[in-house]
Amino acid sequence: MSKYRSYNWLQLFAEFEQSGLSQKAFCSQHQINPSYFSTKLARRKAREAGAFAQVVVAPENHLPASFVFEVGRCKIHCPAEVSVPALASLIKALA
Repeated sequence: MSKYRSYNWLQLFAEFEQSGLSQKAFCSQHQINPSYFSTKLARRKAREAGAFAQVVVAPENHLPASFVFEVGRCKIHCPAEVSVPALASLIKALA
């Protein structure tokens, strides 16, 4: 029965990627079972591929192009850019 070894897998994967060696050659050099190394590497890549990516959602601009105030038969059309103080003074003047 072979002796169980504990490896720093992240470090080994980084060394493997920098080595330029095949998996078989790298595993032979580090006395690692190539099958086990391949399985661990595949799991790591699957986790990285399935990781969440940060997404920034831009706020939507739902301002209408214009406002229409209707009281009885009177309609007032105002552009969306009209200032609040100007709109307030218009409403006070018409009241």
